[in-house]
Amino acid sequence: MKKTYITNISLQSKAGLLKVEYEPKGFDLNNNRSTCFPIIPVIAANQEEGDEVTVLAVRSNTSDTPDNYAVFLEELSQVGIKEEQVEEISVEENQSGSVSMELLLTILKKIPDESVVYGDITFGTKPMSAILLYAMSFVEKMKNCEVEGIYYGEIPRKQGELSGTPTLYDLTMFKLLGDVIDQLKSLEIRDMETALNRLVRS
Repeated sequence: MKKTYITNISLQSKAGLLKVEYEPKGFDLNNNRSTCFPIIPVIAANQEEGDEVTVLAVRSNTSDTPDNYAVFLEELSQVGIKEEQVEEISVEENQSGSVSMELLLTILKKIPDESVVYGDITFGTKPMSAILLYAMSFVEKMKNCEVEGIYYGEIPRKQGELSGTPTLYDLTMFKLLGDVIDQLKSLEIRDMETALNRLVRS
């Protein structure tokens, strides 16, 4: 099976990268482990023998991210992913509308057709995280792909230090909610808000 994992590379300095074990909130995560990159335990939990794996690494070419990228590759190797399975997607520091649009189109182009897709929106600037989220919403409409998971890792900090339990959230339900709204609209449901509330709360 084709599986594609997408993540931004952290903009933290290498010294600021924390290796922690994220506690999954509201879902199970087999083969969980300490990591600097929340997509790593997601890969460990979902990869199966015979999978054709592609990892898309969205990264800004700043002075710190080369070190972070090396850490990412090392963690991938620990779950059996080789560097040649990883494709870098460079991001310019200028994230104007046209640059962001180009990044979105590039991500969509790089996702292999007929792939199961997992995305991590933890790192990068807010526009970069939003672009990954939109890519997860659009790819099923453009390609024969299935989005299986969208994740966000939160590390509570106080004065720069870890101050609570790192948590991994599964945000896939919000993408699925968008799909439901599209279906309700296609059915020409008049009171979409009531229909949506009934479906969500049933």
